[in-house]
Amino acid sequence: MYVLPNHKSLYIRPEALNKMNHYKQVERNATEAGGILIGRILEEDGNYIIDDVTEPMPSDRRKRTRFSRKPDGHQEYFNEVWSREKGRCFYLGEWHTHPENNPMPSNIDKKDWSRLIKMEYESGCLFFIIIGIKETKVWYGAEDEIIELKRRN
Repeated sequence: MYVLPNHKSLYIRPEALNKMNHYKQVERNATEAGGILIGRILEEDGNYIIDDVTEPMPSDRRKRTRFSRKPDGHQEYFNEVWSREKGRCFYLGEWHTHPENNPMPSNIDKKDWSRLIKMEYESGCLFFIIIGIKETKVWYGAEDEIIELKRRN
């Protein structure tokens, strides 16, 4: 669980985390992977839950130190979840891997994230996850602010 600046929480379901962890770049030739975050905002307390993520699609561009997500496949997967959940899910952000133990966003990541948070989303904010070899880090983006979230025990 992670704490947001407004004291709300972000919870990542184990199933979603396992999907992302499957793409950790532990092998020397492993390429970056990524996808979108799909989840809910709880009515009772305004906390966020990431229930699911998309996995890399054939149209995505994957290099050792670069991932470029294309809409093909990710949108269709989201539409299926949306239909199954009767519209009770949201696009909550993006995830990708880095071939480093302690992942830090690149300048390209920061530029992409800034572009995304300028678009309007139902959630009012977006989350960005980078899966490193040893650590997973989460950032929160809203308006012109992107901050790293701290894990709450």
